[in-house]
Amino acid sequence: MRIAFVGPVPPLRGGISQHGWQIVQALRATGHDVQVESWRSQYPRALFRGEQPSVDAVQAPEGVRFGLRWWNPLSWWAAGRRARTAELVVLAWATPFHGPAQLVVLAATRGVPAVVFVHNPEPHERMPLAGWLLRRLVARCSGAVVHSQEAADGLRSATGIARVEVVGHPLNLPVERTPLPASPPLRLLFLGFVRAYKGVDLAIEAVAEARQNGLDVELTVCGDFWEPVSDYQELIGRLAVEASVELRPGYVPDAALSDLLSRHHAVVAPYRSATVSGVVPLALAAGRPVVVTPVGGLPESVRHGVDGLVSEAVTAESLAAALAQLAEMLPELAAAAQAPVDGWEQVASALLQSATPPDVVDPGQPTKSQS
Repeated sequence: MRIAFVGPVPPLRGGISQHGWQIVQALRATGHDVQVESWRSQYPRALFRGEQPSVDAVQAPEGVRFGLRWWNPLSWWAAGRRARTAELVVLAWATPFHGPAQLVVLAATRGVPAVVFVHNPEPHERMPLAGWLLRRLVARCSGAVVHSQEAADGLRSATGIARVEVVGHPLNLPVERTPLPASPPLRLLFLGFVRAYKGVDLAIEAVAEARQNGLDVELTVCGDFWEPVSDYQELIGRLAVEASVELRPGYVPDAALSDLLSRHHAVVAPYRSATVSGVVPLALAAGRPVVVTPVGGLPESVRHGVDGLVSEAVTAESLAAALAQLAEMLPELAAAAQAPVDGWEQVASALLQSATPPDVVDPGQPTKSQS
């Protein structure tokens, strides 16, 4: 089958880009001809504060065109015209900001069947017309795929779509499983883009409280900062945890990921809002338990008390209590941590399955694939 994938792929940075490339590779591995329409200019600086490498700095992989520009509707239409020769369009929905571009692409395809992978049914930050754009796009698609039941329920509620396939989040990248480092201290890692909704400030406050309660704990924060680093430095100084919290601004290269995980005992994902996180399966595959907050699909991504912990609330106090529990259970949690069962072939299969909607679907009685 000829497939047009519309979404970010490397060298664009971030989990969404890695995710898109894994889908492309999985579809190609099953014999499909996949052409990619990706972004040359993905965001304005005011919206995306992290650094993105120039797509001209590397040779584009075969079948990948970096032609979409956020500011140029003609580039959206041109991508859609190229996709007219496809038998299926696969979209990656991550933010309503790209909704207008995706709708224009679909309009230009003149009715080529389409499916969508939805990363975030609800945007992390408020955006005008977010719900309307998602409803318009989903109405043009025969089905959707998500990584959690919470996301599936939210997508159905927001759009009325009948067919939503749920597949666990596979590994975006290969990582090495290594023994835990010596302790104390208990070394925690936050990994990924540092944005307000991801709750790094809560993690810093939780470390301060845990230390006051006698726990020898340290936190390393690695990733591109969307807010001024000075905001977090000021918080660290005010809480007097300069010796316990290290900020490492900058994108973590793929090749450095395994070594970084090997030098920490656990990963924290203290999000205020979330769908799922690609960091969680990476941590578990490396033998590192994860502490998450009870938001979105995060509680589905760990087995509470088995390979991770879910805090009781999205507060520094609750996180501090979870860290104390982590310290007591660390060896058992780390031993039980494992790579996700679902692989990218399951994601590719779900997308292809979504291209053919069922004849009859009772929204109140989901099919097995929708559960």
